[in-house]
Amino acid sequence: MSTHFPNGVTNVTKESTFGDLKEMVPNKYTTFWADFVTPADLGSPSVNAAAVSCNMWDITKVDSGGDNGSIVSVTDGAGGLLTITTDDAENDGVALQSKVEPFNIDESKETFFETRLKVGDPTQTDWLCGLAIKDTTPFAGLSDSITFKCDDGSTAIRLVSETNMSGSIVSASVTAVASMSDDTFVKLGYHFDGFSNIKVYADDVHVGTVSVVSGTNVVTDEDMAPIVAILTGEAAANTIVVDYIAAMQEK
Repeated sequence: MSTHFPNGVTNVTKESTFGDLKEMVPNKYTTFWADFVTPADLGSPSVNAAAVSCNMWDITKVDSGGDNGSIVSVTDGAGGLLTITTDDAENDGVALQSKVEPFNIDESKETFFETRLKVGDPTQTDWLCGLAIKDTTPFAGLSDSITFKCDDGSTAIRLVSETNMSGSIVSASVTAVASMSDDTFVKLGYHFDGFSNIKVYADDVHVGTVSVVSGTNVVTDEDMAPIVAILTGEAAANTIVVDYIAAMQEK
């Protein structure tokens, strides 16, 4: 049974500007939410990866054949779906990254990230999803990021936190977040506690914790943006389907 608050509920003190507001105040968190319910959630009705951008996302493609066969679109499915289909040469692919970098990890702010996605043939793809510094070549190595990754030739998902603050990339990781099955959704999430730990979740189960140190293996000097990217690992098109991407950080 639902709990009802007919007189309202709030998350601020009575003395604040919004003390008499009868709903939660949104200024507590910076929130990114992409649910891909309508084509407008992508930024335009249909985006061929030959384009370099749309309203909401910067789009980068890798296309060895030059035929611009990769496709990015919002497709039918429960909850709304983003579907990215690569072109059909090995290491063809697409990366989408938010046009702005609204998140900056520091030691005082809790940060949350979650996505739900599936890959047609995870053994034959490289993919990543999470928060990262803006980068048009993410598979060449992200200098600053906290992302989930799965490599070509493997179905094992990793959570990797990496930073370039000291001049060379240093990372910490959870290497066995989950194992992917063909065309099967998995929910992935992490929570940085604002101090020294990143808790990692798969299908709403806590599967591991990464211990991080500011300036060593967690990025604190760069702004980051949500990113999802895929490369095919064979001479055939492969697909990643994303239900949603969510990120929240204390202000």
